[in-house]
Amino acid sequence: MKLTNVFRLAYILCRVLFIVIIPLAIFSVLYHVAYLFYPNSTFAASFGEFEPLFSFLTIEFQKQPAFYLNNDIIILSFISTIAVLLLVLFSLRILDKLFQNIYNRSLFINKNVSLFYQLGSTVLVLGSIFSYLDGLLFDKTIEALNITNATVSFSNVSYVDPIITGIICLMIGAALRVAVQAVEENKYTI
Repeated sequence: MKLTNVFRLAYILCRVLFIVIIPLAIFSVLYHVAYLFYPNSTFAASFGEFEPLFSFLTIEFQKQPAFYLNNDIIILSFISTIAVLLLVLFSLRILDKLFQNIYNRSLFINKNVSLFYQLGSTVLVLGSIFSYLDGLLFDKTIEALNITNATVSFSNVSYVDPIITGIICLMIGAALRVAVQAVEENKYTI
């Protein structure tokens, strides 16, 4: 299998995942809108009990806790969900374009430089927002549990990871820009 076929497979996979995530995103937005704006309607009841998603752990309650119905928790969950869905959709679209450019032409083109900058900025902003809000949601849930006979501490510094990843993508974009300029100069000297 040629290496170019791997890039073709990668951009097709990104497209398929992008299309699969869109209905999930719509469902998730409707789920949060129902509980935020129409909490006592049959529309909200059709989704079942509201349970915010955490990326760190799963908490299953025998009975839905009252603090889950607090508007602050629902808003935090809604913004966090929107941030992660936008992060995934934008990243898949950018990676689709990047892999398609590599498959069709080369890595060393100016379009790929801007794609790395876009990917870095997307991960830096949306990834940090999601990670921080997700940690905040998790922290508020732990606080509301009123755990006795134990102390649970959580340091919400997970947002540092997308910051580092975003900066690395921006640095790769800057390095690629230098490499593209060198390739362009090399074309003219030959």
